[in-house]
Amino acid sequence: THLLNVVQADEVYYTGVALATDMPPMRHPQESEAVCKAYFKLKEALEDLGVESVRGWRCIDVGAAPGGWTQYLQEMGAEQVIAVDPGDLTLASMDRVRHLKCKIQDCVELLKEEGHPMDLLVCDMNCSPAVCVTVLRSALPLLRPGAKLVLTFKKFSEEGNATMLSYKRDKDAAQEMLSEVCKDMRICHLFANRQLERTVLATLA
Repeated sequence: THLLNVVQADEVYYTGVALATDMPPMRHPQESEAVCKAYFKLKEALEDLGVESVRGWRCIDVGAAPGGWTQYLQEMGAEQVIAVDPGDLTLASMDRVRHLKCKIQDCVELLKEEGHPMDLLVCDMNCSPAVCVTVLRSALPLLRPGAKLVLTFKKFSEEGNATMLSYKRDKDAAQEMLSEVCKDMRICHLFANRQLERTVLATLA
């Protein structure tokens, strides 16, 4: 009949109780044909960003495999989704999806020469926040002014030795780098995020 919500902010826990009937329905990933649970992360992120539709948009998904975010953009009517990842996609349909099996730094010049600015960049790669922002900055020439951005910050170290302290420092440094090229930036913890993940929502300046 009731739902208990618990939110952690730093070392403080906030609780709240609401009637179950007052809460919006949430679909469980197993109830859909989603490629992976990440599908619901992007769904929630774009709703939070105020993006009701990507119909007609050109989108680029960096670190796309296995394809959850690409699938959501495809289903939302994107004109084209450029899925960049050396790994395989497990999509039922590749309609309006172009899979570049490489790293983003290896295809920026190709996409730049094609001259089709992107309306949205999303990135859910398993990498540190600093690497995530470095990836974004390398892809800036591909984006139109005012393009929307959705990035995931993860407690991850390329050397395999991430600590809570190093993660916090990395997030802070990445946020500062992002502020140089973005506006209206927010960092939030979505329902679909893992405990230590944070989602960055921003607009390119």
